[in-house]
Amino acid sequence: MAPRIEFKAGVIAAEGTTADEFGSNKLTTRTCDLRDCKNYEKLNKCARCRTAMYCSRECQKADWAHHKAFCQLVRDFPPPTDPDTGGESPLQRHLRLWTARFNGSLVCATIVALQLNKRPQNIDEFGLVVTLQPRPHAEAGARFNLVSAVVAPMTEIEAISRLGRQSRGPEHGPTTMQLHQQHRDAMKKRSGGQEDYAAVVVIAQNLGPHALSGGMSTVIRFKPIQVHRKMVRSAQLTDPTLAWYQSLEMQVERDIPNQEIVG
Repeated sequence: MAPRIEFKAGVIAAEGTTADEFGSNKLTTRTCDLRDCKNYEKLNKCARCRTAMYCSRECQKADWAHHKAFCQLVRDFPPPTDPDTGGESPLQRHLRLWTARFNGSLVCATIVALQLNKRPQNIDEFGLVVTLQPRPHAEAGARFNLVSAVVAPMTEIEAISRLGRQSRGPEHGPTTMQLHQQHRDAMKKRSGGQEDYAAVVVIAQNLGPHALSGGMSTVIRFKPIQVHRKMVRSAQLTDPTLAWYQSLEMQVERDIPNQEIVG
């Protein structure tokens, strides 16, 4: 049976719904990261990346094939420590939680922004660069405003990753982008070409009226985004009137993260 595509939150079309029609989100709940499981109770973080969350060891094991690429990148390229504390800075923690919470929103934005339905090869040549700045919010995973989101060539994606110290010279083993390509090849082989990883870099700038005191000025996080061919071809993401940036902006502003379900 062909996978079924559903979306937790809607998207904004160029002609139609606007962000003003949505109120602040008070219902969004983090659920188990295994797609077939929507349990929201007693979730535990992946001990290695501290980003993915599961309700049981069984779910974590079942999701490993999809989570492996990001988890291994975190292991091989750990983020720099806070020079003031020697640990994870507030900016790093907020970004880690934000990228987990808005994963579905990034998936949808990336598919449309890269025009993967019309030009699938764009996944080889381009990625998405998202820039954020802090804001106060009751939800720890929603403490950023969206500043920009732009499509960038893969050479720029790699250069930005190097600035974030999530890369290294060839003398020290594979670079971030080389590992990303290895994970892509493995995913495409395992899924028979139905699934792939797109490249997304998220930059958190500690600027603006709500900048955090102390800590790091900028944090950069490379995030491989899992893309399923059925998502790329879904009617909702091939709508020619879809305004992907306004959709992402609304979801971030209102804290309504999009959660895709393929089943």
